[in-house]
Amino acid sequence: PMSGVAFALLLALASSPYPRNDVRLVSVSASGAETVTALDDGMLLLRDAVAWWEREMLLRAERQAWKDRFLVEHSLVNRTRQITGSPSRQSVTWLHRHRGFAGGVVDRLVEAVMSAQEAAGWALAGLGPLQVRCIESVRYSSADDEGHEDGDEGWHQDEYSVLTAVLTLALSHDLQGGETEVDRGGRPRRAEGMQPGDVLIFRSWDAHRSTPVAPGERHIIVLELWQGPQVGNDAPEGRQAVLEGGLARLCPPALAADASSAALLWFCSRAADEPAAWAHLTRAAELVGGSAYLWELAAAALAIPLLDGLSAGGGAAAAERG
Repeated sequence: PMSGVAFALLLALASSPYPRNDVRLVSVSASGAETVTALDDGMLLLRDAVAWWEREMLLRAERQAWKDRFLVEHSLVNRTRQITGSPSRQSVTWLHRHRGFAGGVVDRLVEAVMSAQEAAGWALAGLGPLQVRCIESVRYSSADDEGHEDGDEGWHQDEYSVLTAVLTLALSHDLQGGETEVDRGGRPRRAEGMQPGDVLIFRSWDAHRSTPVAPGERHIIVLELWQGPQVGNDAPEGRQAVLEGGLARLCPPALAADASSAALLWFCSRAADEPAAWAHLTRAAELVGGSAYLWELAAAALAIPLLDGLSAGGGAAAAERG
């Protein structure tokens, strides 16, 4: 039944204009005092939100994580992959067991993120109190094409999370690329000019990626907040995969707070019955323009039932021949 819905969305995508979404970029100080800069859609920027000495404490937490046998055994230290279709590689270390070595920096960052979204009027209170889902130290560099697992960490959504914050820790002097792009359903918006200490915040359901790095290196901290429990010190995965209650818990308050994200509408259509899914996708088609990510999702949703049908038909024909 979803194949017809997906096909209709594909037709709508083909004819849609490129509207600007109605969310501004707002620069908010770490104290929560709002200073408005109408630059872009769907992102909040906190300039100089994390001091140099606080960044050093986060690096200390990372160094402790590197020596943690538990994290090493669970492949949570320097998990490295070459990003598929990109000249970049990504290396991730999870810091949940060693956030205490950062001396409260993570807690202050969470407070700044929550103050920023509240000052920006993102109206996320209906999602309830948010907890830390994961804290990741992520390093991007030019790939050498050897010894690294291929991955898909291009365009993606932080499924089931509510807010994602990206803190810039360090940038090499020769860095080219490595900017965060956010796609709410139209053309991607790029956060340019990020400097060490700056924090970029966006809604986790919006599609996003880091642009390819070549040459140079980029080191960031990624913090995700969600409705589930805070990640425990002994969590072997570093990032809990499933939200209790799933999309039925996330989507109603998320859609009430953010009805202009085509990416969210698409995501929530997966949990809806067919009439509601149709309404979500119709609204998404009105918002979307040149979103390559939404095109991929629509094409996949259309292809899966077609492939299932072909497989079922082939099986039936074989049974008749037998």
